[in-house]
Amino acid sequence: MSNQCLNCGAYLTSHKFFCSHCGQNINTHRFTFRGLLHDFLHSFLHADKGLLRLLKGLITRPGHTVAEFIEGKRKTYFNPFTFLALCIGFMVLLNTWMKTYSDLPVPDPKVIANISDEKMRTLYILSIERTARMIEFGNKYLNIISVLISPFFACFLWLFFRRRKRNMAEITVAYIFFTGFSNVLSTIFISPWLAMFRNTAAASPLLYGSIILQTLYFAWGFKVFFNYRTASGYIKVLLVLWLAGTIGLILFIIGVFYYVYRGGVYDVLKYL
Repeated sequence: MSNQCLNCGAYLTSHKFFCSHCGQNINTHRFTFRGLLHDFLHSFLHADKGLLRLLKGLITRPGHTVAEFIEGKRKTYFNPFTFLALCIGFMVLLNTWMKTYSDLPVPDPKVIANISDEKMRTLYILSIERTARMIEFGNKYLNIISVLISPFFACFLWLFFRRRKRNMAEITVAYIFFTGFSNVLSTIFISPWLAMFRNTAAASPLLYGSIILQTLYFAWGFKVFFNYRTASGYIKVLLVLWLAGTIGLILFIIGVFYYVYRGGVYDVLKYL
């Protein structure tokens, strides 16, 4: 056995089992299939007990679970950002495999034929291309978008519930936990139906239904997280979430409208 750490090169004393400089186990062995199997089983049966406890808690008592994490049980449960990344990765992987995403929009030949002005035809095609790029960006970077909108909702919740003794950072962490888990639930129970009714009129009601169910789950979790004990607390949280969602949707529509129809493209709306 080497008297130097194979990871950082620090000197190792004979009575230590871990490098005092970087923390790596000094008993590094050559990779074998038996060793890989052992490491694989160990990662699920031992190292990731925090993930299993977190999933169980988010199923049975989400508000209590997140409150415990916020109040100090950091080792008991999984890291929120790692958890969100795993959940979003799971969602994107399954949705891509099941082909739940609708086809990207393409210019309609009938609309093009109806536009006599060459400039307007070019602007119409440009608007469709911008719309397609925006949808593709949303599908590709959903994990980043989920993190970015968390402080927005957390800010609204803090403004209305700041007397419940939770700061904005703590509310953001709770929102990230609920977002990750609700995305997993949506993928398991809603995505198969979205794949079945892909590119049909039924896809939109399914998507809206999924958003409503996720909002109800958020309200359940935040009711307990803010230490409300009655149904009125649930209704208060639900109303604030819907208010934040409505304002966010309006801002999103304004942003999309500007991105798609800026630079004179607005004129093509009369042909649509």
